[in-house]
Amino acid sequence: MDIWAANRMKLGAPHLLGTPACAGCGVRGVGLCPFCRAGLARPVQEARVPGVTRVLAPWDYAGAARSLILALKLRGRRSAAGPLADAMSEEALTRGLEGKVITWVPGRPADTRVRGYDHAGVLAVETGERLGLPVLRLLRRTGPRRPDQTALGKEDRWVNLEGAFHARNAPAGVVIVDDLVTTGATAGACGEALRKSGAHTVEVLAACYVPSSHDAR
Repeated sequence: MDIWAANRMKLGAPHLLGTPACAGCGVRGVGLCPFCRAGLARPVQEARVPGVTRVLAPWDYAGAARSLILALKLRGRRSAAGPLADAMSEEALTRGLEGKVITWVPGRPADTRVRGYDHAGVLAVETGERLGLPVLRLLRRTGPRRPDQTALGKEDRWVNLEGAFHARNAPAGVVIVDDLVTTGATAGACGEALRKSGAHTVEVLAACYVPSSHDAR
């Protein structure tokens, strides 16, 4: 069994339930129509995360991009990963990646059970297929259950995730896939774990960047 098939068995292959509708205008037949995609804005500023080499994100967290993430993350629509992975892959190809292995921010176990899949894992597999890069599960959550990040302020988010992730056998260059980067606390905690495990370069590839003055939800 190849790596893609194995990851799809673990994470759940994207599928369509009936005819898809554009996340922007609702037109049937496509998850994101060309017109709505062309109207999506790039982030107004570039995210900078301590311990992470750089952050790549094609879109601001608004409009159809926000709708796609919420559909994937909260509404169980795995097909929403396709348009997100398309944009993330194009961003990576345009700007280039140093890392040669993709991993992802592991979801909270309770959320993953309810949803039926790990949404960032699905994005990682979709993006890895488009870029031709291997996808490996390098990160795991450790310790007791922690408060949801969305309920915390910027500084509390960093404190909340101290030591929250563990990595094993990380290669020299790793790309972490996630749906959003807001304060960078999650990306920073994952980057720290990967560096402790041997990574020298840690890049983050996300669908959207949310400036900390915005609401992540």
